[in-house]
Parts: sequence; structure tokens; C-alpha cells
Amino acid sequence: MISTSAREIVLGIDVGTTSMKGVALTLDGEVVGTASSLTRWDAGHAGQVEMPIDRLADAAIAVLLDLATSAGDGHPVIGIGITGLAETGVVLDAEGRPVTPAIAWYDQRGADELAALPPEFLAEFSAVTGLAAKAECSFAKLLWLRRQGLEVPSGGRWLNALEYIAFRLTGVQGTEPSLASRTGLLDQASVGPWNGALGRLGLRADFLPELVPAGTSLGEVAGDAPLALRGAAVTVAGHDHLVNSVGAGAVGGDDLFDSCGTADVILRTVPRTLTNDERSSLVARGLSAGRHCLPGSTAILGATRSGLVLGRVLSMLGAKSLGARRHVANAWQPTDVRGTNVLVSEPPGWTNEVTIRLREYATPDEVWAAAMAYVLDQTADLLSAIADIAGPYEHAVAAGGWAQLHGVLRGKAQLMPGITVSEVAQPGAHGAAHFAAQAAGAARAVVAQRESTTVSTQHTEELVT
Repeated sequence: MISTSAREIVLGIDVGTTSMKGVALTLDGEVVGTASSLTRWDAGHAGQVEMPIDRLADAAIAVLLDLATSAGDGHPVIGIGITGLAETGVVLDAEGRPVTPAIAWYDQRGADELAALPPEFLAEFSAVTGLAAKAECSFAKLLWLRRQGLEVPSGGRWLNALEYIAFRLTGVQGTEPSLASRTGLLDQASVGPWNGALGRLGLRADFLPELVPAGTSLGEVAGDAPLALRGAAVTVAGHDHLVNSVGAGAVGGDDLFDSCGTADVILRTVPRTLTNDERSSLVARGLSAGRHCLPGSTAILGATRSGLVLGRVLSMLGAKSLGARRHVANAWQPTDVRGTNVLVSEPPGWTNEVTIRLREYATPDEVWAAAMAYVLDQTADLLSAIADIAGPYEHAVAAGGWAQLHGVLRGKAQLMPGITVSEVAQPGAHGAAHFAAQAAGAARAVVAQRESTTVSTQHTEELVT
């Protein structure tokens, strides 16, 4: 029996490519537990990266158990929310057993199979799904598996990795719309299975399970799951970038979110469904458009390697400590223009390389100014493409380490006027906990309002000086 003095908690876990991080929250938002674990992949020849899906599920369940344990016996778990990586998933047989490995989203298997498809299909693919025809989408991995001889069993289904973790906990299969949007199998207009892609794979519409929105309980933890988790409502919160925005406080229609990590991700929330022409236009300009984890909304996503570029440049300048990085970054002003002595760029495609060309003698300040000009130009291109479709935004919120450098934030504020910085650590896990509370029918106080989770760009200087 639960004590009347017990404080119910919800757990949120962010299952990432390199690690998974979780947080336990009381319903009034107090953090009472944290836990983390590495994500272990198997690397093969020619860049192949995969793992048995149950390894990932076991690790995630262990993190959830650590969260419940660290919170203590006086905190019964009533809800669990799961967010994290998209595209990676598995094919299950009719009994729910995995028949394929979980292939990493960035693994390039399927690129050749995609390239061999008719151009008219590839054009339709982008218009219908809102995705570029690249190997990252689940459809490409399924094309490759089919070429290797995979025959999907009768009654077989596809589950994203996060959905499989939820299936392990509850025994219930369902697909969350924002994750389904990353498969290449979902028609964005109808928000249902796209027979064009499924037909290419020789599959039926029921290969995708029923759509279950974020915040809706798939069921309660049962079976052989750890006792401390049993009875908790489980929801798949969705794609990590989108759930990050919720955890950071960008929860309104027409909000803009900037996740300032190694990859700088721009997310625009649009409270409607886009047209095929709009999706085609966005994909042609390097973005994607799919269902948001927020109801009735589209998520427009674009990304640059701004964090990678800035980090490499600072290291070259000898600024490796946080204090040294602040000194270089915070001295820069938006009025500092790119000179002709320094050019910063990247090779085509997403690589780990940064190119710095010095035409004449250059100072460290000139090198940094050139790096800032380069990354801001890239961000401006993404924002322009988004604005052409979605119009002006209402609020802009930033999160992540690079947003804590006032010089970098000043540059972003030139492109995104009024931008604020979230003070929430691990916004993905917090966002997942929000949806866990919703699934459990509990109060939504676990997510603070925008006024308490963000600080203004003027106040941010106090955080980094």
C-alpha cells in the first residue's frame, strides 16, 4: 500500500545515439533522481553500425530502474516517458520477436538502393513524407534489408527503438507520430501509412502499428519488468529534438527552438499540416517537415554543424577551457564583419572537417569573426527557408552549451530577435517526463512555464561572465 505521505513521481528518459539520460521528477517539478548509461553499438566493416535491440531496451530499463531507486521508496512511479533517437528500429514477427538488428540512423546502408529508385518516386517521396531521400530514413534501411533477403513474416511490424522499449515494458505495440514521420513510411497529409513506400517493400499498411500520440498511455508496466516500475503508465514522447523543445519551454504554436549543441538544430513549430508543395520546397532547401509531438502541429527541422565548427576553431586558437572560450566568444560583436584574410568553411556533406584558409596574416579575433560569420550565414539560410513557408514566429527559445556563451547568443539574437535561453538541464528527459505525467493523468506542473524556464538575452550575460 502506498503511504499517504508518498510523493508520486514520473520518469523521463532520453535514449540518445551516444548515451541515455534520465530524470525523476515529482509532480511539482522537483528533481529527485538522475541516471545515465552509454549506448553501445557494434561497429562492422565499411562503417556498418548496429546492435541487438534488446541490448538497448535492457540498458534503458536499467536506467529507469536506477531513477526509481535513486528517488527512494517514498516516491512511487506513476508514469514513464521515453524520447530519443529516430529512424533506428526493428522488424518484429507476429509474436513480437525482433527479426532484424537495430541499425544506427547514421549508417549509410540503403543509400545505393535509394539512388536506384525512379526519379519521379524520389520526388514524390519528399513531397509526401517531408524527408530527403537519404540513407538516414528507416525506409532506406528496409530497402537494404529486403535486398539482403529479408522476408517480413505475416503479421510482422516495424517499431522504432523507443517504441520497442515501451513494448518491452507494456506488451503493447504502437507508433508515435513524430517517430513515424522519420521512417519514410508515413503520408503527412493523411497522417497514415503511405502505400507508395510500403508497396516498394512489398508490405501492407498494417506494417506500421496504430498511431499513439505523445502523452497517451500505451499501457502500464507489467510482465517481468522491475517491480519498482510496475503499474506506471508508459508513453513514447517522440523524436528527441521535438521533446527537447517541450522540456525547454517552447510549447506554443508558432514557437522557434534552437538546440545549440555540436549539431545546431533549428525547430519551428507550425500549428497546421503543410502541403506537399511546401514539404518539397523545404526538403529542397535542406530541411524536413513531419508531425510534432505536440498535437495538431508540424515540426520543421533544419540543422548545421555550427557547434562543431566553433569548437574546432576555438581549439585551434588555444581556447580549450570554458573560461578561455568565453573570453574569445564574448569579445565578438555582431558588427564585426568577415574580412578577406580568413575564410572558414566545411567540405560538402556532413563530415567532421573544418577548413580555415588564411590569405594574409590574421589575428585570432579575425579568425573567430570569420567562424561566426560562416555559422550565422548557415543559420540565416535555414531561417529564411522556414519563414517562407511558416511566416514569422511568436517566441524563440535556445538551449544547449553554445547558448551559454554570450557572444554566440548575441549573434543568434541578430537572426532571431527576442530569443531567450532555457535554464532547464536535460530538456529532453524533462520533456519526456511531462508527457509521462500527462499519460498518467497527473498535473502538468512538471513542465515549468516559459517565464520560469527561460531568461532574456540581456540577462544571459550574467550567466557567462
